[in-house]
Amino acid sequence: MRKTSVLMLILLLGSSGMLLGQERYGFEIGPYASYQHWKDRSFQVGPPQASPPISLSLGYNDKLAYGLRLNLLSQGHWGGELSYSYQKNTVTLTRQSFTPVALRGGIHHFFYNTVLYPRRYDNSKVMPFVTAGLGVASYQLSDGARARAADPRDYGLGALKSQDNRFAFNYGGGIKVNVRSNLGLRADFRHNFSDVPSYGLPKESSNPAQAVLPIQGKLQNYEVSAGIYFQFLK
Repeated sequence: MRKTSVLMLILLLGSSGMLLGQERYGFEIGPYASYQHWKDRSFQVGPPQASPPISLSLGYNDKLAYGLRLNLLSQGHWGGELSYSYQKNTVTLTRQSFTPVALRGGIHHFFYNTVLYPRRYDNSKVMPFVTAGLGVASYQLSDGARARAADPRDYGLGALKSQDNRFAFNYGGGIKVNVRSNLGLRADFRHNFSDVPSYGLPKESSNPAQAVLPIQGKLQNYEVSAGIYFQFLK
């Protein structure tokens, strides 16, 4: 909750700075590739589904993601940025001494970030920055994964949703380098958080035969990325 409040404050300050400023402003657009390191979430399933309780974990594979960033109204020390990325990935439920449940799918991330430049945007060739933003993480399952989950002879989890959209937020920083008047390179680091997807499974149930997913906290990954951008100053 504290991190979310800090992010909201940064977004409000950034928006105010852009509205009050009278300097030249810039637009940027460019593709990027990133590597995301995911942190597993551990949890327990207890009565009436399991007695004594059993320990499990949910996790995604560390993989590459690809995306696009659109930087809006960078001006003075502030800017705004829309971003989208997609990663093909597999979510895995793991229990010790049992075969893992592996469900193929993908992850879409949509963010709006406020960007703070310690140096002024319009007269610096090298621009370090810090950033924070809010958005949506859309976790998807393939048709094949959902069929295996629903088959009682296979995983037997029941009918799962094909898409689970969750509130997400991030913070991080990076550096931009203008190599030509309208072309630049950038490198970023982000710490991404979202609520944990459940794909329609309840957190608890009084029905012993109902599969549950009682996971608390946030699903997280650490992301490093590199990309290019095309810049237009007004």
